Amino acid sequence: MAQSDRRLEVSEAAWQVIVREGLDRTSMRAIAQEMSCTTGVVPHYFRNKQELILFALHQVAARLQVLMERAVTDLSGCDRLVAMLSSFLPIDQERQEILRVWVAFLGYAVGRADLMADHQQSAGELRQMIIQELVTLQRQGDIRSDVDPEQEANVLLALVNGVSLDTLIQATSLSQQQQILILQRYVDGLSARL
Repeated sequence: MAQSDRRLEVSEAAWQVIVREGLDRTSMRAIAQEMSCTTGVVPHYFRNKQELILFALHQVAARLQVLMERAVTDLSGCDRLVAMLSSFLPIDQERQEILRVWVAFLGYAVGRADLMADHQQSAGELRQMIIQELVTLQRQGDIRSDVDPEQEANVLLALVNGVSLDTLIQATSLSQQQQILILQRYVDGLSARL
């Protein structure tokens, strides 16, 4: 097995431990147990817990980017924007896991400037994808000309982050349809076709 494949395997095991037990209980030992191997295997691919956690954060961003790109295939207009933003919502098991890892990382990063900077960079890259989509939709006349793409990207991310966190926290969470409906209603308000 190639080193990069083994590194992904270790990362996937870390992912599962974080989702199940949270970051505070994620240790090299717990990850090794998840992989059914000795503790010495994990440090061979990641020097310490922080390096492994950063890799897991990058996996969150990569998975979200893939979900966003896959979601917009064969869509046009504001439907593309709704589909893209739906990638952030915990509407299936994969996205629920992404949300749990993201929240765990965010909590762990508080007070750790280097980790927070890395988190901000990853979030910024995803934000840029949304800004670009808004710019494209505006050029095509699908959203109003008075919409500021940068400001609107902030609002849209706040909306999906809020819905996601609320869904994670509430005992009776919003259904998949309810989550998407909230997003759809907001995006409809941006439409130039009203």
